[in-house]
Amino acid sequence: MNNETIDLDLVDQIIQHIPSNAWEIVKTAAIEYLVDNMPSDVLIKLTNKFDGFEAAEIILHNYYDVPMMGAELIIDLIKISGIDNTINLLDRLELHQTETSDDL
Repeated sequence: MNNETIDLDLVDQIIQHIPSNAWEIVKTAAIEYLVDNMPSDVLIKLTNKFDGFEAAEIILHNYYDVPMMGAELIIDLIKISGIDNTINLLDRLELHQTETSDDL
């Protein structure tokens, strides 16, 4: 885990740039990233299984009840993976392509 101080203004800027109809995409990608990079001891603690990847994803999907937990998800992603990896993950999602005419 990173012990960086989280810039909440930056978190707000990130959230503002995520279209409202894209949160499920962000949630899924972030959770997959977190689980794929989760240390095995954390995975075991979370799921009681050394190969509990699917269970971990389900647990995290239930925990991050988007949009209510959107900010928390972004903050946790930054804490765990760092700001650069978080921004890179979000950029790869090409969220601007999910915007609808209501979002513009």
